[in-house]
Amino acid sequence: MSARLNNHPSIVILADFSDGSWHATSFAMQFLYKEKTPITILQTYQNPGWGHLMMRKLSHHLKKITKNELRILRNRLLKQFKIEKQNINTLSIEGELNSVLNYKPIINEQDNLVLSTHNSFEDSCKRQNGCLEKIIETVRNPLFILPETFEDETSKKILFVGNPEKKPSNQLCRQLLELCKKTQSKLEVLIVLPIQTEKVPEELQAYYHNYFDGIDISFNTVHSKTKCKGINNYLNRSNRDLIVIEND
Repeated sequence: MSARLNNHPSIVILADFSDGSWHATSFAMQFLYKEKTPITILQTYQNPGWGHLMMRKLSHHLKKITKNELRILRNRLLKQFKIEKQNINTLSIEGELNSVLNYKPIINEQDNLVLSTHNSFEDSCKRQNGCLEKIIETVRNPLFILPETFEDETSKKILFVGNPEKKPSNQLCRQLLELCKKTQSKLEVLIVLPIQTEKVPEELQAYYHNYFDGIDISFNTVHSKTKCKGINNYLNRSNRDLIVIEND
């Protein structure tokens, strides 16, 4: 993977075999990309569990299909956005997505992960090889999840899910602030508390309000044993244009 330049976190786009791959790519380029930011487009594939002979044959075909999909996506990116070819890396890897993302030589903890579920958040935990819920609960990277599309329209519904014990990173705060200003959007902050009696420290709430001064911000909490279920319970079938999660 390319080295990080200009102190900007590199971007890892999690591609699948749907149009959501381009939605994630377009969002990353319009709202996260800085000059010379390294970009990796990652796609995983898995063998179906139907006998060893068939698994070997399908694995070969799946690898070819995946590489072709990545080539098309990379060429589309290069055609639409001004970026040097050497700053784009493509990875086609056999295995479960969540396991791949936790393999340190491939994913650095500071990388921004971008994916589109191309559906409502309620359905998104079933997508990306059925392991998005595991990603939300275990991956330490900042996650940018697009339930549908996120184009240049203004007044977006942006939900940020923060850590109940500490402030968000300065890098992610800057990115959120730029996003809100560029799209003239409000910011909805959600803290998932695993203990029913637990409360968010007042100084943490004050930090959000001070940092995002000038942005229309709301601060909310929900109690749940897991982050993914807490988010689902909070959304309660309502939609957001973007869900940003910082786990670390």
